[in-house]
Amino acid sequence: MQITMAGFLFLLLVINSIMIFRLRDMKRTDIIRHLKNMAWGVAGIIVPEMVILLAKDRQIAYCAFTFYYIAFAWYAMMIFRFSVNYSGYKLFKIYKSPLFWIVVTESAALVWGMFSERFFTITHARWYNHIYWISKGFSILYVHAIVSGVALIGAVVVLIIAATQSTRIYRLKYSGVAIIIAVVAVSCVDSQIGQQPILANVICFAFCEMVIVYMAVHYAPRKLNQKAMRFVADKLNDGIVLYNDEHQLQFVTAGYRDAVGLKGMQEIDNEEMYWTKVISAANVENAWDGRVMSVVRDDRTYYYDIQHMALNENGKLIGTVYWIRNVTESIKNYGEMVRRANFDELTGIYNEAHFHEKARKLLEEHPDTNFVIACSSIEKFRVFKELFGQEKYDDYLIRTAEALRTGLAHIPNCNYGRIGEADFYIIMPKEFFDPQQFLDAIGRVANAYNTNNFNLIVKAGVYEITEPSQDMLAICNKASMACDTIKGDYGKRILWFDESIQRDARLKERYNAELSKAIEHGELQIYLQPQVDNEGKIIGAEALARWIHREDGLIPPAHFIPFFEMNGRITELDICIWRQACEKLREWKEKGRDDLYISVNISARDLYALDIYEHYVSLVKEYGIDAKNLKLEITESAIINDLKQHVHLVEKLQKAGFEVEMDDFGSAYSSFNMLKDICVDVLKIDMKFLGDTEHKERSHAILKSIVDLSGELHMKTIAEGVETKEQLEFLKGVGCNIYQGYYLSKPMPAADFDAKYL
Repeated sequence: MQITMAGFLFLLLVINSIMIFRLRDMKRTDIIRHLKNMAWGVAGIIVPEMVILLAKDRQIAYCAFTFYYIAFAWYAMMIFRFSVNYSGYKLFKIYKSPLFWIVVTESAALVWGMFSERFFTITHARWYNHIYWISKGFSILYVHAIVSGVALIGAVVVLIIAATQSTRIYRLKYSGVAIIIAVVAVSCVDSQIGQQPILANVICFAFCEMVIVYMAVHYAPRKLNQKAMRFVADKLNDGIVLYNDEHQLQFVTAGYRDAVGLKGMQEIDNEEMYWTKVISAANVENAWDGRVMSVVRDDRTYYYDIQHMALNENGKLIGTVYWIRNVTESIKNYGEMVRRANFDELTGIYNEAHFHEKARKLLEEHPDTNFVIACSSIEKFRVFKELFGQEKYDDYLIRTAEALRTGLAHIPNCNYGRIGEADFYIIMPKEFFDPQQFLDAIGRVANAYNTNNFNLIVKAGVYEITEPSQDMLAICNKASMACDTIKGDYGKRILWFDESIQRDARLKERYNAELSKAIEHGELQIYLQPQVDNEGKIIGAEALARWIHREDGLIPPAHFIPFFEMNGRITELDICIWRQACEKLREWKEKGRDDLYISVNISARDLYALDIYEHYVSLVKEYGIDAKNLKLEITESAIINDLKQHVHLVEKLQKAGFEVEMDDFGSAYSSFNMLKDICVDVLKIDMKFLGDTEHKERSHAILKSIVDLSGELHMKTIAEGVETKEQLEFLKGVGCNIYQGYYLSKPMPAADFDAKYL
């Protein structure tokens, strides 16, 4: 029997040890620290009792009893300190407590008397037909009992006081633990009075310790949270209903009665079957967010704003919660409410949520039909809005929606909607989809808004839905990705989605995530492309960004710059390049080469994200360089967005000593009229401006006119993209001032530029 009980105690010791390690993993607080101390105390009690059970030698048993009494004294003190801290009272440092020194003295005395049996003796006794070692006390053992008893009773008293002084919601937190500690005290008294083996005590202590940890760490906080949540929920006027995984009613709030129009709370018992039918009829897939539905109760129609959420644990349904608000009185016209919930307010066609819902329904009802989804969007819609105003912009959206409504009316199983600010989506069977007809329909609307200074260009992306089970958002995103891919490509108006587009999108997102670290680690570097005068002399260079990726090597700028311009992070990259350019100019100045300049690019995003004037003035001061050596390139399309403001900016920069270049002149808007308002120092013309054309004489005449015009306006001209000797000779002949291009030199690392030209 002793071996069996020792094995049982060993099991308790293992459980106690696991509990100690679990407590170590929890957030370190005073409560957790005291619980760990108590758990170690229980371990110190269990081990001696295991030795007592198995000991044959009297001296070994006596030593084990000594360590048991020492461990119990410390355990009782730990219980008292835990109770004081748990109740929210301030604790003295342990060495300042009289109880601590009493326990230290008692422990020392017990160790001193271990081999002389001066303080207690042990003997065999029969208990339930088995022989066990028991102790018989002398004076100090009674002192031990008094000290331990005072500590335990003190703990119970402290917890009771805390419980009586607390609000009802907190009483369980203290009273439950007080009862458990009282059980420990009663067990000790019973053992001393009845002269029984301490085995029962040890088992009681171990179980009580586990219960205290459970109560303090898990049960009481959870119950407190539940009561608090119930208290808050009952104060709400709205109704909250909780069902289990079988749609059986588990919990309702007091506000539920008013929310659903019950006459009394006694009717709630009948609600289970009623709401089970409503849930079934609603055909809920996952969750609603403010979906209004009608329910007929007692021959009257009620309208409820219902939010629903399925509760899952490890992928399995454990319950369902509904937040129900009665909106019957607030809805005067339910048809109008439904229209607002499902239709775009401006255009009158489906909004995003309802388009997704209708598209999903089409795919489910026609599983054998091949569907396509198309996304149309306009290039630079924000520019359009800035140039023509909100009213004109809204008019375009309304007319486009009407064109879709009229043009697609005859096509079966076709739906369309407006998603986002300027995107329209269409889903229809593939057999009825004509890409050119689709583009012409929406393109005719766009053409009506074209002017001499602005062309409204419509792009479209198309995705053949090969996996109808996909989330509708993912399906729409694929069409959108195809549309975004060709924005800025004036040669393409429509593109079908394929996996390469998705790979490119993922790669861009990867680059987006890595940009900050790339800048920090010096992966973003300037390459310099020389600019020469008519005599072939190097007079400066343009700073171009290159990404030397630690894994992918040299990434072409076309793979990341347009993406960063689109998402707004181009400003981070530009600032990095500007600083490197300034650093290189300072290096040249120190070497006596302040006759060279570097041109840097300013994107449209920079003009809105930064105070360009303050930024550049600060840069030249910081690096100790001359403003004339840092030339600033601004694209024509960036300037035209807010011409008045940017005219003022250019004037301020010029007064500060900077030269301002208009990059890509003529490539976007051909706005010669703009030159009368803004006075830049340099026009930069890309040779691609001429394009591939059969009328080269006409192209040459146009380019010569631009050069002559710039001379009349006292502006220099830079020709970039010079790729052949013939182009260079022609440009010299028409009076161009500065040249840049692959014929002269490719962009190169700054160090190579220095080695070759300085």
